[in-house]
Amino acid sequence: MLAFPDPAMLEQAIAWHLRLKDADEDTWVEFAEWLNADPAHNDAYEAVANRDAYLSSALEKATFPSSDQHEPAPDEDAHAHEPGDGIARRSHWRWGAIAASMAVAGVFAVQMLSNRDTSYAIATAVGETRTVSLADGSEILLNGNTEVILDRNDARLVEIARGEARFAVKHDETDPFTVVAGDQRLVDIGTVFNVVRTDRHLRVGVAEGAVRYQGTARTVELRAGDNLAADGRGKIEISQSPVASIGSWADGELVYDQTPLAQVTDDLYRSTGISLKLPPGMDSRRFSGVIQTNGDRDAVRARLEVLIDAKIVADGARWSVEAR
Repeated sequence: MLAFPDPAMLEQAIAWHLRLKDADEDTWVEFAEWLNADPAHNDAYEAVANRDAYLSSALEKATFPSSDQHEPAPDEDAHAHEPGDGIARRSHWRWGAIAASMAVAGVFAVQMLSNRDTSYAIATAVGETRTVSLADGSEILLNGNTEVILDRNDARLVEIARGEARFAVKHDETDPFTVVAGDQRLVDIGTVFNVVRTDRHLRVGVAEGAVRYQGTARTVELRAGDNLAADGRGKIEISQSPVASIGSWADGELVYDQTPLAQVTDDLYRSTGISLKLPPGMDSRRFSGVIQTNGDRDAVRARLEVLIDAKIVADGARWSVEAR
C-alpha cells in the first residue's frame, strides 16, 4: 500500500469511495476500469477506504443538517419527506459524505505534512571552511569540498556526504549524537572527533572522549588518540596518533605519519584547493611530516618540495610532481 498517495490520485480515490456508496452497475464497471488503469489506483483506494473505516464510528455520532432545512413546495405530497424517505436518506448521506471526504482528506494531509523531507544540506567549496552551530549546542567545523546533511527536526543526526568535518558534540546519554556515512554510523559517547569521507574510504579520529563506530559487520569503540580507517570492502584498520594532530587541518596543519601520498593529495586539495598530480607509482609512497597550509601558495609549495624531496611545477592551482 502507498505510504501517502499522489495528491491527484488521492482525490480520485476519495471521489470513487463516495460514488460507490450509492452506485449502480454502470458505476461499478467504470470503477473497475479505473482500478485496472494503474496498479497504484488500488493502493490509493484501499488507503482511503481504510481511513474511512477508522473514522466511521466518529461519523456515526456526528450531527448533520436535517432534511427539514429543505421545505417541500405546498403542492407536494405530505408524505414525500417523512422519516425513512429516500430523499431524506440522500440528504443525510450527502452531508455524511462531505464530512467523510473532508476527514479522510484531512488525515492524508496531516500524514503528507508529517512525511515531508526535513533534511537540508550545507556544503563548502575547496579551500573554504565553515562552522555550523546546532540547536543542541554541538558544533561542526567543515573543511573544504565538504557536504553534510542536517535534519531540521533532529539536531542530533548528521550525515556526512563527502569531505571532512570536525565535530565538537554536547554529550547526552539519553539522546546520542549520530553521524551517518553511507551504511556506517558513528555514535558519540561524549567527544570531539574528526571524520573524513571519500568514495574510497571512511576515516575517523578521536581527539577527546569516545566514539562508537558501527560498521556493516563490526562495532568498535574508539578512545582519544584512536584512528579508524574503513574501506568499501569492510576492512578496518586501527591506529594511534597524538591527540593534537587529529583535526589539525583546522589550525592550518596537515600532520602525517607513514601516510600514502594519495591521501596527502586529497587532503591538500580539500584544505587549499591545490590539485597535486603525482607521477605513476608515487601515490602509494609513504609520507611523514607536517604540511603548513597557511601563507601564500609559493610558500606552501616550497615547504612541500622539501618534505617530499621532489620538484613541484605549479600552474595556478594545478601542481605536478616531476618524475625523477
